Amino acid sequence: MSVKPGKLENTKKPVTEMQENTPKTEGHAHPLDIEEIILKFWPQIRYRVIKSLGYYNPEWEDTASEILLSVVEAIKFERFREESSIGTFIYAITSNKIVDAIRKKGKAMPTVEEPEKFLDPHDHIEKKELSIYIAELIKTLKPKHADMLYLYYYIDLSQIQIAKIYGLSSRRVHTILNDAKSSLKKLIESS
Repeated sequence: MSVKPGKLENTKKPVTEMQENTPKTEGHAHPLDIEEIILKFWPQIRYRVIKSLGYYNPEWEDTASEILLSVVEAIKFERFREESSIGTFIYAITSNKIVDAIRKKGKAMPTVEEPEKFLDPHDHIEKKELSIYIAELIKTLKPKHADMLYLYYYIDLSQIQIAKIYGLSSRRVHTILNDAKSSLKKLIESS
C-alpha cells in the first residue's frame, strides 16, 4: 500500500462495536471479553449455586444472576486487578454470594403449615386408589403422551427441558401435553 503525497489514508483498522464496548485491562494486549467469560463460567457458577442452595430453591436463579452482574461490574469498572486468574476471581465472588444467600435464608423464619388434626384413613385409601387408577389410564395413552405427562407432572421438568429431550419446540410440547390431558380426561369420564 503506497501513500501518495498530499493524500493521507486512514491506516487504522476499523474498530468494531464489540471492541469499543469491551473494557481493556492494564498489562494485557487483549481486552477481556465479557460475553466469552460469561459463556465460559456460567455452567460452573450455575452448578455451584444449585448445589449449595438446592435446585428446588427458587432463589438460586437470583443468586446466580447477582454473581454474573457482580462479575460484569467488576470487569467493567476495573475492580478486577488481575492479581489472580479470572476463574479464581469469579470463584471468590460466587462463594461470597452463596454465603450471603444462605445467611439471608437463615434469617427468614420458615412457615410451617399446621397438620390436619385428624387424618381420615378412608380419604388416604381413596386417594391411593385414585392415583393407581390414573396411572393405569396413563399407560393406555400414546407412549409419547404418557412420557410427557410423567416428565412434566411427576419429574417436574419444564416444557423447555422436555422440548430439548425430544428435539421439539416448546410450543409443540405444550400442544402435546394439552392433547394428553384431554385424552386422559376423556378416559376418566368414559369409565
